[in-house]
Amino acid sequence: MRLSSRHPFLAPIALLAGFLACNSTDRGFYRDPTLIGQDDADAGAAPEPPSCEGQRCSADLHKIIDGCTGQVIQECATGMGCYAGKCTTACESASNAQGSVGCSFWATPADTIRVSEGSCFAAFIANTWNTPVNVEAGFGDAPLDVSKSIYRAVVNDDRSVRYEPIEGPIPPGEIGIVFLAQSGQIPGAKDYIACPHGVNVAYGGDVVTEHATSLYKAFHLSTDAPVAAYSIFPYGGARSYVPAATLLLPSSSWGTNYVLVDAWPQNTGSPFVQIVAKEDDTVVRVRPNVDVLDGVRVSGGPRGSVTTWNLKRGQVLEFMQKASLAGSPLEATKPVAVFGGNQCALIPDGRLACDTLHQQIPPLQQWASRYSAVPYKSRRTGIQGSEPAPENVHYRLVGAREDTMLSYEPAMPVGAPAKLTAGQVVDFSSTVPFTVKSQGGDHPIYLAVYMSGSTTYNTLGDPDFVNIIPDEQFLDRYVFFVDHTYADSSITVVRRKDQRGMHDVTLECFGALTDWRPLGKDGSVEYTWLDLTKRGKAVNTPKGTCSYGRHEAKSDGPFSVYVWGMDVDASYGFPAGAGSRPTTPYKIEVR
Repeated sequence: MRLSSRHPFLAPIALLAGFLACNSTDRGFYRDPTLIGQDDADAGAAPEPPSCEGQRCSADLHKIIDGCTGQVIQECATGMGCYAGKCTTACESASNAQGSVGCSFWATPADTIRVSEGSCFAAFIANTWNTPVNVEAGFGDAPLDVSKSIYRAVVNDDRSVRYEPIEGPIPPGEIGIVFLAQSGQIPGAKDYIACPHGVNVAYGGDVVTEHATSLYKAFHLSTDAPVAAYSIFPYGGARSYVPAATLLLPSSSWGTNYVLVDAWPQNTGSPFVQIVAKEDDTVVRVRPNVDVLDGVRVSGGPRGSVTTWNLKRGQVLEFMQKASLAGSPLEATKPVAVFGGNQCALIPDGRLACDTLHQQIPPLQQWASRYSAVPYKSRRTGIQGSEPAPENVHYRLVGAREDTMLSYEPAMPVGAPAKLTAGQVVDFSSTVPFTVKSQGGDHPIYLAVYMSGSTTYNTLGDPDFVNIIPDEQFLDRYVFFVDHTYADSSITVVRRKDQRGMHDVTLECFGALTDWRPLGKDGSVEYTWLDLTKRGKAVNTPKGTCSYGRHEAKSDGPFSVYVWGMDVDASYGFPAGAGSRPTTPYKIEVR
């Protein structure tokens, strides 16, 4: 984010990254046999069959292949996909694959400080299927015409961007920018960012108007073939001061049981949580760990007492107040989405500048017992070509159950908890990557990583907030897009040993990744960083160059990918995808 004398210290993101994440096992996620234990049996999960048994799906879900030889047995027809060794509809295939692609998504802007309200809100649809994809939309419970609001970004030789309308479906391999909303400039919104000149915006108006606990409408995006989706507010590249972006999780992966998570305690801005319903008569029950203050046409509730709210399709219930609700359990009668964030956080406290934070939070059933905490590559400069000095990176751990015991490798970071109680939230920092695990799947935890403000080390980048993916939700294939508007782009890759050992991870512009480093002491996890662009230019590799745009990473084993982009007082970060399978039997009743 860019420093400004006009207001307290705000920041940008931009086109960002689009993602496909899927897996070649029949159930669509990588089921590591080394992770199977009593907790999995309790959860009703069974080990995957050995790879030479029967038939399975190809990594792209388009083919049925022999489980032993990998030979293609059948290619699914156009509009179809593979699930459990059979061809079915493409959307059903993606839903059952339990990854982060799907055919139905809901999006809402982050609640940010008033200087940017009414700015451009956009969603990104990455067509990673092999057929053109039609997009339909809604706002609240009503349809919204987006047929003239979908564009492709074309980068000119001088790195400027022009927008060409996509008339009809989004072609395979392309990303469509859906310009969902903007209002006219609102008095006092001095950092208002309009959508690019000449584009047609689907909805003319501000969405998050109260900046308080309140109700408003969400946007619905549906497609006729699987896609990856994410959103950004404000949209505007390096000109936008307080951007926040998130990977969107398909509605097929939503749950009814959550532990609320927001981002960073109140300093410049306040933390918030957003709850989105996709069906009428969705009853949401929360047992808050602090008093919920009355909002705008929303009644609050006392600490420790269950309070109930009734939502209709397409409605957002936002809690926004100085006292954080992180750690409070939620139970709903129908599946909901939960987003968490902060209006504009200084990370760490007192370090400029502030930035809006926003992530869609996975439901409790997708939390797990083991995480590999590997952040972005250090932004600091090494001396005479030496390894850059490490950063003191900030993390957030959240517990779901009493007496959750934690162990760390290679060592417990200073300030990290040895034990978590139900709903306990602990922010701490570490100068080295680490693994953290609880005593088992019935004691699930959540982990996120933060990027600190640019003045912490006088570097590129600014505050950000990204989910760390549990080891059990690693996949074996990711397709992602790197934003053209950031000078430095890199990926963080974490791989895990399975019964067959470690597997190469290949990137189309590099080949098999190198410079793997052990994480912990048992040799089961390794990580690496790779620069894709530096100072706005492509990076030379053994296969040529890596640069902006579309990339594909794949392996025969489980791994995760995080995409990072940085510029002057600006940054973005995302997991390139994640599994969405149930990984814990633990549930919290809110009665």
